[in-house]
Amino acid sequence: MIHTRFCLLSLLVVSLGGLAGCSSPVDKLDEQISDALENDNTIDVAEADALRVFVSQESKTLGDDKKTAALLTPDGKIDESALMAYIKRNRTYRKLAKDGKTPTVSLSGAVSASKPLRLKVYLEASGSMFPYDAPGGNGAFKRTLNDVLTEFDAVNPGQGKLFVVNTEINDLGLSLPQFFKQRDIFTVAKTKGKTSSTDFEGIFSNILQNTSGDDLSILVSDLIYSDPSLAGMSAQKTLDAASSLLTTVFNPYASTHSMLVIKLKSDFDGTYYSWNNAKKKYTGERPYYLCLIGRNETMQRLYQDQTYQTIRRFDQLPGYADSWFFGRDAKAVTPFYSILVNDPARKGRFKRSDEEVRSHAKAIHGLENIQPDVTDKSLTIPIAVDLSALRLPTSLLTDPSQYIVDGKDNFKVTAVQAYSGANGTTHKLLLTTEKPARGERTATIRLLRQFPPRWIASTNTTNDASPDANSTFGIQNLLQGVERAYNPNNQTEYFTLIINLE
Repeated sequence: MIHTRFCLLSLLVVSLGGLAGCSSPVDKLDEQISDALENDNTIDVAEADALRVFVSQESKTLGDDKKTAALLTPDGKIDESALMAYIKRNRTYRKLAKDGKTPTVSLSGAVSASKPLRLKVYLEASGSMFPYDAPGGNGAFKRTLNDVLTEFDAVNPGQGKLFVVNTEINDLGLSLPQFFKQRDIFTVAKTKGKTSSTDFEGIFSNILQNTSGDDLSILVSDLIYSDPSLAGMSAQKTLDAASSLLTTVFNPYASTHSMLVIKLKSDFDGTYYSWNNAKKKYTGERPYYLCLIGRNETMQRLYQDQTYQTIRRFDQLPGYADSWFFGRDAKAVTPFYSILVNDPARKGRFKRSDEEVRSHAKAIHGLENIQPDVTDKSLTIPIAVDLSALRLPTSLLTDPSQYIVDGKDNFKVTAVQAYSGANGTTHKLLLTTEKPARGERTATIRLLRQFPPRWIASTNTTNDASPDANSTFGIQNLLQGVERAYNPNNQTEYFTLIINLE
């Protein structure tokens, strides 16, 4: 296990006149690497994550030092190949290698598919959450938790762990069967920690830090930010603080971990606490959220492994309303795509470029001998693309208005259809123009990246004095902080596809 060594600034001047001082961030990074290697001759997934977190936290200093500057790309991200090279230059690594004990380094965090995912559920126990499982309610809140827990328990029996979160994180102390038997699932949770407020900064930090390997963590919360230390501040200042805190929390993990936020609704019967702790009796539906957090490869297994096909049907959970995914994936930025030259949806005539034929390129990105349809002079080019890594709602992926096309032909994406093709392609785009251009040119297709999505914007409120069935105080601000961590350069598109025409 990696730990950071701290030192105290010596107040004594040594006999030679030198002054003992704290190690620099570069020295501390070297110490972390050495500590990990000396422990078991290995840097495992959790230890690699700890290195990334440290590099991110000390990015300014490390970026200015010649020894470590290469660890960070110009846009501030960690260069994985440079990190591996740096580890191999470490004195402990070189000594072990020289002694014939070359260490094992697992930066990629590959997870064995044979190991089932381990579920950790963090249930927020604050005054604003207790009315979701009131005796007179319809039970949707409890049914949702039971469904999630039961499905995971069927895959990995007896391994689910339950925690309570508010101002701190505590073990719930109940097995799954005991939890299922609770008439009010908050009966025991109410006795853990301080239920007057919720420390989201500490909760998310703890969950991210302790989610590694095969872990899948789920935070169950209404995501209403309330911090006693901000008492007396305006609603806007409180929300700005929440947004900044979440950016800081997620920054070190944005390249290794992903989060899916699911909005659900359930009956609520009890006292509602507004952002400034004002109380109001409310009976009716209220939104709450499941935040699923895991390493990127773990989330990929959740979405793609057949073992979890029933679990990932989140839209079938009681009270499901919508969802949004936060993550980084190279496949999302540079998805595989290829023109379908023989697809029935094509209009007009064209063939694959001779250059691509000669090079035996895997995908078709270039066309030549292009002729419009003889009937209406239009041109339609079908393109298969793999959008699986985006994890975006189907309603967004299949909305043609979300795609922008630049080029002389004035193409438009007229349809986006589900499609199962070669090389993992998941969708088919129909690129259409009524007046094709001539000569050599390109068509550039971009999928717009816009935050917040409509459902988050419509859910958000900055005045929750009168609670209702749809609104959550500051949800947009809170999640905007997460978005900034995953999209620090404010990219306006998810990807760019280029088609060459002549």
